[in-house]
Amino acid sequence: MKEKKNLLISLSKLSKVYRAEVKVEMSASDFSPNELDLITFLSNNEMDTSKEIADFLGLSKSLIARSVDSLVAKGYLETNVDEGDRRYIHLVLTDRAKPIEDRLRNIRKQFIASMTEGINQEQFTQFEAMLEKMVANVERKKEE
Repeated sequence: MKEKKNLLISLSKLSKVYRAEVKVEMSASDFSPNELDLITFLSNNEMDTSKEIADFLGLSKSLIARSVDSLVAKGYLETNVDEGDRRYIHLVLTDRAKPIEDRLRNIRKQFIASMTEGINQEQFTQFEAMLEKMVANVERKKEE
């Protein structure tokens, strides 16, 4: 297959534009970009331990730990020790985080709507399937 030189650049640009939009929309808040990323991740995924999050996002555990500590101190996050295995600590967003979750979800919806303007549902579904296949290919290569 012919090399697709712009694919990674395009994906990176989309990510940068989205992060910049979140930064602007949330500029009046006292959250760091990493704290906002953690809130977004926890509100959209079932993974809820620092290790899982660090591994999935490719971030250092210390960076996640700083964000966790800060969000706990601000009252937006709680930590719960796993009853079955005390080595695992689950991260749970508090009710206080709900308005922030909702605001971040709205920002994401608006961004996706503007990003996908002029793209019909069938095209978008095909694109999502292709991206999932690419991710699976990369994950498979990592395991080899």
